[in-house]
Amino acid sequence: MVFTGAIVTMDKAAILEKMQHTLENLSDQFARLKHSGKKIIFTQCDSVLYEVCAAHGLVVSKLPRWVMTSLRTPDSLLYANALEYCRLADLLVVPQHCTIIPHDVLQQLPVHTIPHYEGFAEDGVVSLHTIVYSLLQCTGVTQEYPDEEKLQQAVVVYEEIRKIMRSLTTMYAGAFTQGQLQLLCDAAFTLLPQQSVELLQQLYHTVESTHCSVDEKVSKMLIYSDFSDWDIYDNLQEYDAVIAQDDSCNGRRQFDISCHTSSQNMYYELLYAYSFKSWCPGMRKASERCELVYKALPNYDITRVVCIQSFLQSRNDHLHAIYEQCVLQGTDAVIVHPESIIPQFKEYITALKTREHFDIEILY
Repeated sequence: MVFTGAIVTMDKAAILEKMQHTLENLSDQFARLKHSGKKIIFTQCDSVLYEVCAAHGLVVSKLPRWVMTSLRTPDSLLYANALEYCRLADLLVVPQHCTIIPHDVLQQLPVHTIPHYEGFAEDGVVSLHTIVYSLLQCTGVTQEYPDEEKLQQAVVVYEEIRKIMRSLTTMYAGAFTQGQLQLLCDAAFTLLPQQSVELLQQLYHTVESTHCSVDEKVSKMLIYSDFSDWDIYDNLQEYDAVIAQDDSCNGRRQFDISCHTSSQNMYYELLYAYSFKSWCPGMRKASERCELVYKALPNYDITRVVCIQSFLQSRNDHLHAIYEQCVLQGTDAVIVHPESIIPQFKEYITALKTREHFDIEILY
Protein backbone atom coordinates (compact mmCIF):
# COMPACT_ATOMS: atom_id res chain seq x y z
CA MET A 1 0.00 0.00 0.00
CA VAL A 2 1.05 3.60 -0.57
CA PHE A 3 1.06 5.70 2.58
CA THR A 4 0.75 9.46 2.58
CA GLY A 5 2.49 10.07 5.88
CA ALA A 6 2.69 8.99 9.49
CA ILE A 7 -0.30 6.90 10.55
CA VAL A 8 -1.99 8.32 13.63
CA THR A 9 -3.42 5.55 15.78
CA MET A 10 -7.05 6.20 16.69
CA ASP A 11 -9.90 4.24 18.16
CA LYS A 12 -12.20 2.70 15.53
CA ALA A 13 -15.28 4.48 16.87
CA ALA A 14 -13.41 7.81 16.89
CA ILE A 15 -12.35 7.40 13.26
CA LEU A 16 -15.89 6.53 12.16
CA GLU A 17 -17.25 9.49 14.12
CA LYS A 18 -14.70 11.81 12.48
CA MET A 19 -15.63 10.40 9.07
CA GLN A 20 -19.33 11.05 9.69
CA HIS A 21 -18.65 14.56 11.00
CA THR A 22 -16.50 15.38 7.96
CA LEU A 23 -19.21 14.13 5.59
CA GLU A 24 -21.75 16.39 7.25
CA ASN A 25 -19.52 19.47 7.04
CA LEU A 26 -18.04 19.49 3.55
CA SER A 27 -19.79 22.66 2.37
CA ASP A 28 -17.12 25.06 3.63
CA GLN A 29 -14.32 23.06 2.00
CA PHE A 30 -16.01 23.09 -1.40
CA ALA A 31 -16.92 26.77 -1.04
CA ARG A 32 -13.23 27.59 -0.48
CA LEU A 33 -12.19 25.45 -3.45
CA LYS A 34 -14.76 27.18 -5.66
CA HIS A 35 -13.59 30.61 -4.45
CA SER A 36 -10.00 29.65 -5.34
CA GLY A 37 -11.07 29.00 -8.94
CA LYS A 38 -11.34 25.22 -8.87
CA LYS A 39 -14.08 23.64 -10.96
CA ILE A 40 -16.19 21.17 -9.02
CA ILE A 41 -18.11 18.13 -10.20
CA PHE A 42 -20.62 16.43 -7.93
CA THR A 43 -21.88 13.00 -8.88
CA GLN A 44 -25.09 11.34 -7.79
CA CYS A 45 -23.27 8.03 -7.55
CA ASP A 46 -20.17 6.16 -8.65
CA SER A 47 -20.69 7.21 -12.28
CA VAL A 48 -17.50 8.93 -13.50
CA LEU A 49 -13.82 8.16 -13.96
CA TYR A 50 -12.48 10.04 -10.93
CA GLU A 51 -8.84 9.73 -11.98
CA VAL A 52 -9.36 11.30 -15.41
CA CYS A 53 -11.29 14.24 -13.96
CA ALA A 54 -8.62 14.78 -11.30
CA ALA A 55 -5.85 14.67 -13.93
CA HIS A 56 -7.62 17.53 -15.73
CA GLY A 57 -7.61 19.59 -12.52
CA LEU A 58 -11.26 19.04 -11.63
CA VAL A 59 -12.47 18.35 -8.09
CA VAL A 60 -14.86 15.39 -8.03
CA SER A 61 -17.04 14.28 -5.14
CA LYS A 62 -20.01 11.97 -4.73
CA LEU A 63 -22.99 13.67 -3.08
CA PRO A 64 -23.23 12.86 0.65
CA ARG A 65 -26.09 10.62 1.76
CA TRP A 66 -27.78 13.43 3.73
CA VAL A 67 -27.95 15.52 0.54
CA MET A 68 -29.41 12.68 -1.54
CA THR A 69 -31.99 11.88 1.12
CA SER A 70 -32.99 15.52 1.62
CA LEU A 71 -33.43 16.15 -2.11
CA ARG A 72 -36.08 13.44 -2.18
CA THR A 73 -38.09 15.12 0.59
CA PRO A 74 -38.88 18.77 -0.30
CA ASP A 75 -40.70 19.27 3.01
CA SER A 76 -37.65 18.26 5.06
CA LEU A 77 -35.74 20.82 7.11
CA LEU A 78 -32.52 20.07 5.19
CA TYR A 79 -33.97 20.37 1.68
CA ALA A 80 -32.83 23.99 1.19
CA ASN A 81 -29.37 23.15 2.56
CA ALA A 82 -29.08 20.17 0.20
CA LEU A 83 -30.03 22.31 -2.79
CA GLU A 84 -27.52 24.97 -1.75
CA TYR A 85 -24.85 22.28 -1.39
CA CYS A 86 -25.48 21.06 -4.96
CA ARG A 87 -25.16 24.61 -6.28
CA LEU A 88 -21.52 24.65 -5.15
CA ALA A 89 -20.79 22.41 -8.14
CA ASP A 90 -20.13 23.61 -11.66
CA LEU A 91 -21.74 20.38 -12.83
CA LEU A 92 -23.88 17.65 -11.28
CA VAL A 93 -23.49 14.28 -13.04
CA VAL A 94 -26.41 11.83 -12.95
CA PRO A 95 -27.17 8.60 -14.84
CA GLN A 96 -29.71 9.20 -17.60
CA HIS A 97 -31.79 6.17 -16.59
CA CYS A 98 -31.90 6.73 -12.82
CA THR A 99 -34.40 8.74 -10.80
CA ILE A 100 -32.95 9.01 -7.28
CA ILE A 101 -32.96 12.81 -7.56
CA PRO A 102 -36.43 14.01 -8.65
CA HIS A 103 -36.70 15.67 -12.08
CA ASP A 104 -38.04 18.94 -10.66
CA VAL A 105 -34.93 19.23 -8.49
CA LEU A 106 -32.56 18.53 -11.39
CA GLN A 107 -34.19 21.34 -13.39
CA GLN A 108 -32.82 23.79 -10.82
CA LEU A 109 -29.20 22.61 -11.19
CA PRO A 110 -26.45 22.46 -13.87
CA VAL A 111 -26.81 18.77 -14.83
CA HIS A 112 -24.98 16.45 -17.19
CA THR A 113 -26.52 13.01 -17.81
CA ILE A 114 -24.52 9.85 -18.40
CA PRO A 115 -26.00 7.34 -20.88
CA HIS A 116 -25.58 3.57 -20.55
CA TYR A 117 -22.00 2.35 -20.53
CA GLU A 118 -21.91 -0.53 -23.01
CA GLY A 119 -19.58 -3.40 -23.79
CA PHE A 120 -16.35 -4.70 -22.31
CA ALA A 121 -12.67 -4.52 -23.25
CA GLU A 122 -12.00 -2.81 -26.61
CA ASP A 123 -15.65 -1.96 -27.32
CA GLY A 124 -16.08 -0.68 -23.77
CA VAL A 125 -12.96 1.50 -24.01
CA VAL A 126 -14.30 3.32 -27.09
CA SER A 127 -17.67 3.91 -25.44
CA LEU A 128 -16.09 5.13 -22.20
CA HIS A 129 -13.75 7.56 -23.96
CA THR A 130 -16.64 9.13 -25.87
CA ILE A 131 -18.74 9.56 -22.73
CA VAL A 132 -15.87 10.86 -20.60
CA TYR A 133 -14.73 13.42 -23.17
CA SER A 134 -18.29 14.67 -23.57
CA LEU A 135 -18.44 15.20 -19.80
CA LEU A 136 -15.08 17.01 -19.74
CA GLN A 137 -16.16 19.36 -22.53
CA CYS A 138 -19.13 20.43 -20.40
CA THR A 139 -16.66 21.73 -17.80
CA GLY A 140 -14.67 23.68 -20.39
CA VAL A 141 -11.87 21.12 -20.83
CA THR A 142 -10.60 21.13 -24.43
CA GLN A 143 -7.72 18.65 -24.04
CA GLU A 144 -9.08 15.26 -25.13
CA TYR A 145 -6.47 13.13 -23.37
CA PRO A 146 -5.14 13.72 -19.84
CA ASP A 147 -1.49 14.36 -19.05
CA GLU A 148 0.03 10.93 -18.32
CA GLU A 149 2.03 12.05 -15.28
CA LYS A 150 -0.95 13.78 -13.66
CA LEU A 151 -3.15 10.80 -14.45
CA GLN A 152 -0.66 8.41 -12.87
CA GLN A 153 -0.58 10.53 -9.70
CA ALA A 154 -4.39 10.43 -9.53
CA VAL A 155 -4.49 6.68 -10.18
CA VAL A 156 -2.11 6.02 -7.27
CA VAL A 157 -4.43 7.86 -4.86
CA TYR A 158 -7.68 6.28 -6.02
CA GLU A 159 -6.10 2.82 -6.27
CA GLU A 160 -5.12 3.17 -2.61
CA ILE A 161 -8.69 4.04 -1.67
CA ARG A 162 -10.05 1.02 -3.55
CA LYS A 163 -7.46 -1.38 -2.10
CA ILE A 164 -8.21 -0.36 1.47
CA MET A 165 -11.95 -0.45 0.91
CA ARG A 166 -11.79 -3.95 -0.58
CA SER A 167 -9.93 -5.11 2.52
CA LEU A 168 -12.25 -3.39 4.99
CA THR A 169 -15.46 -4.61 3.32
CA THR A 170 -14.32 -8.22 2.86
CA MET A 171 -11.45 -9.42 5.04
CA TYR A 172 -12.35 -7.15 7.98
CA ALA A 173 -16.08 -6.75 7.36
CA GLY A 174 -16.82 -8.63 10.58
CA ALA A 175 -15.35 -5.71 12.55
CA PHE A 176 -18.23 -3.46 11.44
CA THR A 177 -22.00 -3.32 11.49
CA GLN A 178 -23.75 -3.06 8.13
CA GLY A 179 -24.49 0.60 8.85
CA GLN A 180 -20.81 1.27 9.48
CA LEU A 181 -19.85 -0.47 6.24
CA GLN A 182 -22.32 1.75 4.42
CA LEU A 183 -20.72 4.80 6.01
CA LEU A 184 -17.33 3.69 4.66
CA CYS A 185 -18.76 3.14 1.17
CA ASP A 186 -20.39 6.58 1.29
CA ALA A 187 -17.29 8.38 2.50
CA ALA A 188 -14.62 6.82 0.26
CA PHE A 189 -15.42 8.87 -2.85
CA THR A 190 -17.33 11.73 -1.20
CA LEU A 191 -14.50 13.07 0.92
CA LEU A 192 -11.64 14.80 -0.86
CA PRO A 193 -9.20 12.07 -1.97
CA GLN A 194 -6.41 12.85 0.51
CA GLN A 195 -8.93 13.09 3.36
CA SER A 196 -10.34 9.73 2.36
CA VAL A 197 -6.92 8.07 2.14
CA GLU A 198 -5.86 9.42 5.54
CA LEU A 199 -8.98 8.26 7.39
CA LEU A 200 -9.15 4.89 5.63
CA GLN A 201 -5.47 4.18 6.36
CA GLN A 202 -6.04 4.98 10.03
CA LEU A 203 -9.04 2.67 10.10
CA TYR A 204 -7.19 -0.12 8.29
CA HIS A 205 -4.32 -0.04 10.79
CA THR A 206 -6.80 -0.03 13.67
CA VAL A 207 -8.68 -3.15 12.52
CA GLU A 208 -5.93 -5.11 10.73
CA SER A 209 -5.18 -7.09 13.89
CA THR A 210 -8.86 -8.00 14.23
CA HIS A 211 -9.58 -11.66 13.61
CA CYS A 212 -12.76 -11.80 11.56
CA SER A 213 -12.92 -15.35 10.25
CA VAL A 214 -16.27 -16.56 8.97
CA ASP A 215 -17.73 -19.92 9.94
CA GLU A 216 -17.45 -22.01 6.78
CA LYS A 217 -20.84 -23.57 7.56
CA VAL A 218 -22.51 -20.17 7.36
CA SER A 219 -23.81 -19.36 3.88
CA LYS A 220 -22.67 -16.18 2.17
CA MET A 221 -25.20 -13.90 0.53
CA LEU A 222 -25.44 -10.83 -1.67
CA ILE A 223 -27.98 -8.05 -1.10
CA TYR A 224 -29.47 -6.31 -4.15
CA SER A 225 -30.96 -3.00 -3.01
CA ASP A 226 -31.16 0.71 -3.76
CA PHE A 227 -30.18 3.76 -1.72
CA SER A 228 -31.82 2.48 1.49
CA ASP A 229 -30.05 2.31 4.86
CA TRP A 230 -28.18 -0.92 5.57
CA ASP A 231 -28.79 -1.02 9.33
CA ILE A 232 -31.68 -3.47 9.02
CA TYR A 233 -29.46 -5.99 7.20
CA ASP A 234 -27.69 -6.88 10.45
CA ASN A 235 -30.89 -8.70 11.41
CA LEU A 236 -30.63 -10.97 8.34
CA GLN A 237 -27.41 -12.45 9.69
CA GLU A 238 -29.32 -14.11 12.53
CA TYR A 239 -30.46 -16.73 10.03
CA ASP A 240 -27.15 -18.57 9.52
CA ALA A 241 -25.97 -16.30 6.75
CA VAL A 242 -23.41 -13.54 6.37
CA ILE A 243 -23.62 -10.63 3.93
CA ALA A 244 -20.43 -11.02 1.90
CA GLN A 245 -21.34 -8.72 -0.99
CA ASP A 246 -23.93 -6.19 -2.08
CA ASP A 247 -25.21 -4.83 -5.36
CA SER A 248 -26.53 -1.54 -4.02
CA CYS A 249 -26.37 2.12 -4.92
CA ASN A 250 -22.96 3.36 -3.80
CA GLY A 251 -22.05 0.04 -2.18
CA ARG A 252 -19.06 -2.30 -2.33
CA ARG A 253 -19.13 -2.58 -6.12
CA GLN A 254 -17.56 0.91 -6.34
CA PHE A 255 -14.22 -0.66 -5.46
CA ASP A 256 -14.18 -3.77 -7.65
CA ILE A 257 -11.63 -2.66 -10.25
CA SER A 258 -7.87 -2.31 -10.08
CA CYS A 259 -5.35 -0.60 -12.32
CA HIS A 260 -1.57 -1.03 -12.63
CA THR A 261 -0.14 2.21 -11.26
CA SER A 262 3.02 2.14 -13.39
CA SER A 263 1.49 1.34 -16.77
CA GLN A 264 3.12 2.91 -19.82
CA ASN A 265 -0.29 3.72 -21.29
CA MET A 266 -2.22 4.67 -18.19
CA TYR A 267 -5.25 6.22 -19.88
CA TYR A 268 -5.97 3.15 -22.01
CA GLU A 269 -5.39 0.75 -19.11
CA LEU A 270 -7.69 2.78 -16.88
CA LEU A 271 -10.47 2.78 -19.48
CA TYR A 272 -9.96 -0.95 -19.98
CA ALA A 273 -10.31 -1.60 -16.23
CA TYR A 274 -13.42 0.60 -15.98
CA SER A 275 -14.97 -1.24 -18.94
CA PHE A 276 -15.43 -4.25 -16.64
CA LYS A 277 -17.21 -2.32 -13.87
CA SER A 278 -20.74 -3.53 -13.27
CA TRP A 279 -21.92 0.04 -12.57
CA CYS A 280 -25.59 0.22 -11.53
CA PRO A 281 -28.88 -0.71 -13.28
CA GLY A 282 -29.24 2.90 -14.40
CA MET A 283 -25.89 2.74 -16.19
CA ARG A 284 -25.54 -0.76 -17.61
CA LYS A 285 -27.94 -3.26 -19.17
CA ALA A 286 -29.23 -6.22 -17.17
CA SER A 287 -27.57 -8.81 -19.42
CA GLU A 288 -24.13 -7.21 -18.97
CA ARG A 289 -24.57 -6.82 -15.22
CA CYS A 290 -25.59 -10.48 -14.87
CA GLU A 291 -22.44 -11.42 -16.79
CA LEU A 292 -20.17 -9.28 -14.59
CA VAL A 293 -21.74 -9.90 -11.17
CA TYR A 294 -24.19 -12.77 -10.87
CA LYS A 295 -22.57 -15.43 -13.06
CA ALA A 296 -19.42 -15.06 -10.96
CA LEU A 297 -21.10 -15.57 -7.56
CA PRO A 298 -20.32 -19.32 -7.32
CA ASN A 299 -16.61 -18.47 -7.67
CA TYR A 300 -16.87 -16.54 -4.39
CA ASP A 301 -18.98 -19.16 -2.57
CA ILE A 302 -21.96 -16.83 -2.50
CA THR A 303 -24.95 -19.15 -2.43
CA ARG A 304 -27.85 -16.79 -1.76
CA VAL A 305 -29.16 -13.54 -3.27
CA VAL A 306 -31.74 -11.34 -1.55
CA CYS A 307 -33.31 -8.84 -3.96
CA ILE A 308 -35.18 -5.95 -2.37
CA GLN A 309 -37.81 -4.16 -4.44
CA SER A 310 -36.97 -0.52 -5.06
CA PHE A 311 -38.54 2.89 -5.53
CA LEU A 312 -36.19 3.13 -8.54
CA GLN A 313 -37.69 1.77 -11.76
CA SER A 314 -34.24 1.05 -13.19
CA ARG A 315 -33.53 -1.35 -10.33
CA ASN A 316 -36.92 -3.06 -10.49
CA ASP A 317 -36.46 -3.53 -14.26
CA HIS A 318 -33.42 -5.73 -13.51
CA LEU A 319 -34.99 -7.83 -10.75
CA HIS A 320 -36.36 -10.64 -12.87
CA ALA A 321 -33.23 -10.93 -15.03
CA ILE A 322 -31.13 -11.31 -11.88
CA TYR A 323 -33.58 -13.77 -10.34
CA GLU A 324 -33.66 -15.91 -13.49
CA GLN A 325 -29.87 -15.93 -13.75
CA CYS A 326 -29.60 -17.12 -10.14
CA VAL A 327 -32.15 -19.89 -10.73
CA LEU A 328 -30.30 -21.07 -13.86
CA GLN A 329 -26.99 -21.40 -12.06
CA GLY A 330 -28.38 -22.90 -8.84
CA THR A 331 -27.98 -19.86 -6.59
CA ASP A 332 -30.82 -19.47 -4.07
CA ALA A 333 -32.67 -16.21 -4.67
CA VAL A 334 -35.69 -14.38 -3.34
CA ILE A 335 -37.35 -11.00 -3.98
CA VAL A 336 -38.76 -9.23 -0.93
CA HIS A 337 -40.67 -6.02 -0.26
CA PRO A 338 -38.70 -3.20 1.47
CA GLU A 339 -41.37 -2.78 4.15
CA SER A 340 -41.24 -6.45 5.22
CA ILE A 341 -37.66 -7.59 4.58
CA ILE A 342 -37.15 -9.52 7.81
CA PRO A 343 -40.48 -11.43 8.01
CA GLN A 344 -40.34 -12.38 4.32
CA PHE A 345 -36.72 -13.45 4.58
CA LYS A 346 -37.54 -15.54 7.66
CA GLU A 347 -40.41 -17.19 5.75
CA TYR A 348 -38.04 -17.91 2.87
CA ILE A 349 -35.34 -19.44 5.11
CA THR A 350 -37.93 -21.57 6.90
CA ALA A 351 -39.18 -22.90 3.56
CA LEU A 352 -35.62 -23.72 2.49
CA LYS A 353 -35.00 -25.69 5.68
CA THR A 354 -38.25 -27.64 5.55
CA ARG A 355 -38.18 -28.66 1.90
CA GLU A 356 -35.52 -30.90 0.43
CA HIS A 357 -36.16 -29.45 -3.02
CA PHE A 358 -37.51 -25.93 -2.65
CA ASP A 359 -39.00 -24.20 -5.66
CA ILE A 360 -37.70 -20.70 -5.17
CA GLU A 361 -40.62 -18.31 -5.16
CA ILE A 362 -40.92 -14.56 -5.43
CA LEU A 363 -42.44 -13.05 -2.30
CA TYR A 364 -44.46 -9.86 -2.41
